[in-house]
Amino acid sequence: MNKDDTPSTPPPDEPAIDTTNITTGVPGFDDILGGGLVEGGLYLIEGMAGAGKTILSSQIGFHRVAQGDMVLYVTLIAESHTKLLSHLKRLSFYDADAISDRMLFVSGYHELMRDGLSGFLALIAQTIKMNRPRFMVIDGFRSAREFSSTELELSQFIHELSAFVTAARCTTLILAPLSGNEPHPEHTLVDGLVELNRYSTGMRRAREIEVHKLRARDHLLGKHFIKITDNGIVTFPRLEARPSLFEGAPDLKSRLGFGMPEFDMMTGGGVVKGSTTTLIGPSGVGKTLLGLKFLEAGLERGEKCVYFGFYESPERLVAKAESVSIRLEEAVRDGRLTIQWQPAVELAIDELAAELMAVLERTNASRLVVDGIEGFHDSANRVERFGLFLNALSHRLRQSGVTTILTEELPLYTDAIPGVALRASAMTENIVLLRYVESNSGLYRMLSVVKQRESAHDSAIRRFIIDERGLHVTEGFIGATGLLSGRSSIGPSLSVSDAGART
Repeated sequence: MNKDDTPSTPPPDEPAIDTTNITTGVPGFDDILGGGLVEGGLYLIEGMAGAGKTILSSQIGFHRVAQGDMVLYVTLIAESHTKLLSHLKRLSFYDADAISDRMLFVSGYHELMRDGLSGFLALIAQTIKMNRPRFMVIDGFRSAREFSSTELELSQFIHELSAFVTAARCTTLILAPLSGNEPHPEHTLVDGLVELNRYSTGMRRAREIEVHKLRARDHLLGKHFIKITDNGIVTFPRLEARPSLFEGAPDLKSRLGFGMPEFDMMTGGGVVKGSTTTLIGPSGVGKTLLGLKFLEAGLERGEKCVYFGFYESPERLVAKAESVSIRLEEAVRDGRLTIQWQPAVELAIDELAAELMAVLERTNASRLVVDGIEGFHDSANRVERFGLFLNALSHRLRQSGVTTILTEELPLYTDAIPGVALRASAMTENIVLLRYVESNSGLYRMLSVVKQRESAHDSAIRRFIIDERGLHVTEGFIGATGLLSGRSSIGPSLSVSDAGART
């Protein structure tokens, strides 16, 4: 580098660096970063081809333009800027007016080939002095690595670039291919290191982002799910990675009932407001209907309610409820009840959680039914984190003051409770067990309150009847019978009055 080209001193009349927040405008990313980037910082974004590096940096760039900044986009690849912009035009954040006004595209490819790293740095210094950008992207840093004759030369380049952009208060992103476990000198010299990658499980593939290093920021550790949409990149911070806020003591006197006098008596007047209850049982035993009955009781009290499910469309759900005298149709029409249906497609557990929390915030709901916690479990690319995720989700719902009902499936032909159910049950205040029993070649529904953390409860096993008049819990117990287990069971005969309660 020629002496005259060396950016050894800050541009004139620029104030000293501080830790001013530079927001990215990428949904969820600022949360992962601990608030945003630091003004004047130098950040390295690494990722394999197709991971989303160019989209991420461009999305941040257009956001900074919208905030009034001049943005400089420098490329070190042979690809033309026209081709780059033609790809970005498909995304909603693209702003054609910004290209000609506040966003400047410069190619450093020829300077790098002709004069090496010193010539490229001189180009950056000259362009920054002329245009005073506050945000810069250097795309194609692999070329800079290849043109450095030694690691010392590359380290000197990074050091001088960092010093100059800091003095110029120009927050800068460097885009480079994924280096894996191989160390590079720039890793220690930059202010932040962000990795974009893809993760496979079976036939599914998902994109992830991880902040390995970030100076002056308390960022969220670990990997987080990201998704490329028509609006650009959306990031979903892991729920269990977020700081845990203090939960206030529950108000044990505030109870919410199911609108079923016999069942509410079993729970001591209802479940505690803000608590979480798990309804566990095999398919068809009545978990969904019991949850809908809880929502109907809330609607009658003037509360806003949300149903979040995976298996039944809103139309089928409302019709199913109406067939047993649970009236929901009017509440759906006037917005008091929101039915959020997540069809059985490839979903991500963090995306589902974000959608759920957004619905609750938008509706200001006080009652929630999550029908099929297995939907979250099956959406976890990394199943081993499900227990921590569920704990964090329950904690977040309690913080929101939402009284929640979770339904969870048990196998139909076994007495064993699967591990997923055990984990969920341990994290909720209340557990209601619904089972079938066999007697005289007939099946009968039974219900019992297995756990109620905040208060005493009636632990008796009672009949649970579903008919066109609604849901009912009877006082009588049908006697010693066998749980549905796939083997024969001999029990006492039922009385004639019990015949109408068969499934």
